[in-house]
Amino acid sequence: MFRTTASVAASALAVVALALIAPTSASASASAAGAAGDSAATVTAAVTAAQVADSNGPLPIRYAPPPTLGPSDWNGPEITNLAITATSQGFTVDFDYASVPSPTIPNQFYGGLVTLLVDYGDATTPVRPAPVVGGPPLVYDEPDLTLDATSSTKQTGHFTKSYAINRADPLVVALYTATGCDPSDGPVGCGGGDDLFASAVLTPPAGPDRVAGADRFEVAVNISQRAYPNGAYTVFVATGANYPDALSAGPAAARYSAPLLLTPTDALPTGVREEIQRLQPGRIVVVGGPNSVSNAVLAQLKGIQPNTLRIDGADRFEVSRKLSEYAFGGNTQTAYVATGANFPDALSAGAAAANSYGPVVLVNGGASNLDAATIATLTTLGVKNVVIAGGPNSVSPGIESALAAVSGITSVVRDGGADRFAASANINLRAFPTAGRAFLATGLKFPDALAGSAWAGAIGAPLYVVNSNCVPQVTLAAMSTQGVTHVTLLGGTATLTTSVESLTACAS
Repeated sequence: MFRTTASVAASALAVVALALIAPTSASASASAAGAAGDSAATVTAAVTAAQVADSNGPLPIRYAPPPTLGPSDWNGPEITNLAITATSQGFTVDFDYASVPSPTIPNQFYGGLVTLLVDYGDATTPVRPAPVVGGPPLVYDEPDLTLDATSSTKQTGHFTKSYAINRADPLVVALYTATGCDPSDGPVGCGGGDDLFASAVLTPPAGPDRVAGADRFEVAVNISQRAYPNGAYTVFVATGANYPDALSAGPAAARYSAPLLLTPTDALPTGVREEIQRLQPGRIVVVGGPNSVSNAVLAQLKGIQPNTLRIDGADRFEVSRKLSEYAFGGNTQTAYVATGANFPDALSAGAAAANSYGPVVLVNGGASNLDAATIATLTTLGVKNVVIAGGPNSVSPGIESALAAVSGITSVVRDGGADRFAASANINLRAFPTAGRAFLATGLKFPDALAGSAWAGAIGAPLYVVNSNCVPQVTLAAMSTQGVTHVTLLGGTATLTTSVESLTACAS
């Protein structure tokens, strides 16, 4: 399931904003105008530097409203003096606790149960319910409070425990208490289950972080390990040799909260095989035909998980259509349309489409009209809103007019820009008016952003394509507008230099 940026009171905690400071401009220019190819209004704002305060120390705690209890219900144990403290290695939880009196039985006290969950998220992320629904959280603990289940007198104690966890990502720490009910011969209401008691946001240490690797395959593996430390039911696999098949795979993988791993056409790398085995998936989806992912690789994948299927087609456009229909069915409100002739616009659109619960559908952008097969797919999906990723040089005005004429489609808008970087900024500004987290990948090569788009889409964060040795000013301005406080780079220093890591602005 997706994690959206909708605000929920139980987790609406303050986070530290990026300071807006003008760093020294990079000597390299933001050339490499790309697939967007048209002009748009220039966004001007102060460029940003990585000035996120260190989050070690006591965290602000948001207490949830107490549950509504019936006449025989109880909620416990009682928790007081709660403190959650961030450390360089994770966090520490401290609180006093006590058993709670029965609402109907004299001289009886209940110990109750406390549950602690930690999962990806920030101040805008809904706190997960308990018991857990969906995939496993990063941390699940039921602390032993040494309270008797029932006692004739009130029992008390103190709990403290330190938890080690990778703090490179924003996390939500949530504490729950149990609700039960007294036994009764008559019909009574009983709440049952767990109720959120309090939550806190564990923000990353200061400065951008990076996911790198020796090559594109290892980068994708490392992204998968960061995004899915506890495994994933579904894994998508696409060729890392070329981009067309995988461009639509990012939002499809995000739809299933699944990683996107890359492989050479003819051999499955050892690291990729080991990562799939670590993930322990119940399903593997191979994207593209045998010319993209060979039958030999398919056989190796089936040896890991027999429930492995291939989605292929006569060309990149048919693969995109079939993948969109497979992942999104017939209840899709919004779809992004991008050219299949180049990669930057579709890469930027991947996380944006996923955030709208929709696909990226590739088209022959230079054609004067929209083909019948794409019209049929958009109709099958039930699309009402279309966002064109890129300018008229990427997706022609004729296709734009044809999209507006498709039955059921009520809105067609275009997010273009003077170059691929401006188009990326405009795509992400529309899809993410606010964002606590952003990803940066090079806009000059495709592999790192392919795997990254699935991760970004799954957690509801924008992915910007940028220059290799500086950050375009339109990107910095967009992140400033969104309120981004945490930046993750995808790829090593040969792909994104240390100047990008310091968020140094391009000269123009």
